[in-house]
Amino acid sequence: MSCPARGYSSGVRCQRYPGGSRYQGKWLGKQPHGYGVKRTSGGLVYEGHWHLGQRHGYGTLRRKEPNGGTLRIYVGQWQQDRRSGEGKQFYSDGSVYFGQWEADQRCGQGILWMPDGGVYVGEWLHDQMHGKGVLFTAKGSRYVGQFEGGCKSGAGVFYHDNDGRRIQRGFWNQDVCKTSLMPLLTK
Repeated sequence: MSCPARGYSSGVRCQRYPGGSRYQGKWLGKQPHGYGVKRTSGGLVYEGHWHLGQRHGYGTLRRKEPNGGTLRIYVGQWQQDRRSGEGKQFYSDGSVYFGQWEADQRCGQGILWMPDGGVYVGEWLHDQMHGKGVLFTAKGSRYVGQFEGGCKSGAGVFYHDNDGRRIQRGFWNQDVCKTSLMPLLTK
């Protein structure tokens, strides 16, 4: 398929943009509309659905690496060029998030797998852990309770170590336990 420099017919075609980006897929008038693939000169590749020139519907965002490999960045729902709905984000530090999105931010229910082995399962707001959730640490401890702004904040229970014998019930503020009850260990 040839890639004309311009032209605004509807249907399927290829479009090259100044700067080296290129789109191949369905069009409506002057804009990508339907299923298509856009490759930027910076190595980003979006393959999925478009609506009047914006990513909208289901799609995958990848990055072409200099060594020829491909790195997934996001797979899921889009709305008006933003991650919205359900999707899976792959971060450069090795963490992975799967859950709900709203306007490019984690919002609603989701799971975050951290590179150190920790896992958070719970509610999100404005791209931060917020609401009810469970945080499992890589060392086997877990916190079950309230989060605010990405921190343990509010009532919660902290289970020390992976045997769960030391249970700390308390109230946290910005990841600091302010008051708690913890039974003494008996031998």
